[in-house]
Amino acid sequence: MKDVFKQLILEFEAFELPGGMLREIKIPALPQQTRKAIAFIGMRRSGKTWILYQHIQKLLAEGIGRDKVLYVNFEDERLSSLQGKDLQSLLDAYFELYPKNVKSERLYFHLDEVQTVPGWEKFIRRLLDARQFDLFISGSSAKLLSKEIATELRGRSLTREVFPFQFSEYLQFNEIRVAPDRVSAKDRAVLLHHLSAFLRRGGFPETLGSTDWVHREILQNYIQIVIYRDIVERHQISSVAVLEKWVVHCLQNPATALSVNKVYGHFKSLGLQVSKNSLYEWLAFLEDAYCLFSIGCFDLSERKSSLKPKKIYPIDPGLITAFAVHPETKLGQTLETAVFRALREYTETIHYYMTKQGWEVDFFIQTPEGKKGLFQSCVSLKEEETRTREIRALLQGMQELDLQEGTIVTLEEEEVLNVPQGTIHIVPAWKFLLTFKTL
Repeated sequence: MKDVFKQLILEFEAFELPGGMLREIKIPALPQQTRKAIAFIGMRRSGKTWILYQHIQKLLAEGIGRDKVLYVNFEDERLSSLQGKDLQSLLDAYFELYPKNVKSERLYFHLDEVQTVPGWEKFIRRLLDARQFDLFISGSSAKLLSKEIATELRGRSLTREVFPFQFSEYLQFNEIRVAPDRVSAKDRAVLLHHLSAFLRRGGFPETLGSTDWVHREILQNYIQIVIYRDIVERHQISSVAVLEKWVVHCLQNPATALSVNKVYGHFKSLGLQVSKNSLYEWLAFLEDAYCLFSIGCFDLSERKSSLKPKKIYPIDPGLITAFAVHPETKLGQTLETAVFRALREYTETIHYYMTKQGWEVDFFIQTPEGKKGLFQSCVSLKEEETRTREIRALLQGMQELDLQEGTIVTLEEEEVLNVPQGTIHIVPAWKFLLTFKTL
């Protein structure tokens, strides 16, 4: 195994790192005495490997020698039989190739998908204890979950989530540079054009620039990889055909309340053998894989909250159109999913809210700092019935939760409403997606 590692190390040394735009993900700079592994987790193909490449390029630009920077992809087929006890061979191979670095004070190891190796966590802990290594780990979250990292490394890691491109990165990829606070009529038209494409295509890096048909095929392939590698293999699922139908059902019914009982009854009527518990478990596996997210209804009573159905959202709006029978009818759901993604990158504490009179507000968020917010998503408020419904639900939510502000995200409308409770901001989606974190 040592010879295989030597080959991989030498191949990386000769490898020309790919160019590309910088991701909007900050890698913390830790002082020498702080020993932490930086772990990047996210759905497959969301850009985790590129984050590692990006960090390596930064190190090289700072003058760090290439011989002090290591990258290994543990999903390389030459490492398929690797066990935890074999990981020492990586160190043996490295120091035989670079003996002068044995006493080096700082080495930078980038370990991609290391969680595929049984016993990887003990090796990582040993490297951290050696105080010589800066460690950067990435993995598909179904196998490298933040809670698993915290358990295995016992507080020795910091986690960064990696999502597909957000709208600002999508614009950067397309070389569109517009200051959100200084937007001309021409700029607004350009932003609306790219917003429409972003809601339809999403932000998975590999799909950008492809045709609609190829984009759809690539994203469907991503889901197959998640199903088989991150769910079936990991959890030994035997009912693969039913699992696939369950995943497709979730992706074809996003931004809506999910009734497991109804789906169970439907599957049963088709003669499919599955239990309700399996459907709940599979949903949890999809969330672990960063493929789907579910949010519950906010209520101070946990019991009452648990009785209400959850709403589900895919990680990227492109997954909705990739599985939709009629993609052109999904604008409202892709917009709501894009709003959810922006909120999810801001905080993990997201619910929907049902007022006492039964009106629904799409999102209620809370942050660790104590900030709270209510948000509606609506393609257009031009129809009076729609406008009345959306404002009424938001106003009631503001009153019941004692909030002075609420936000309605639309496709292109913008307005400020003064209401008895305070202020409702009607914000175009392009502005919301570009400025939400600064609001």
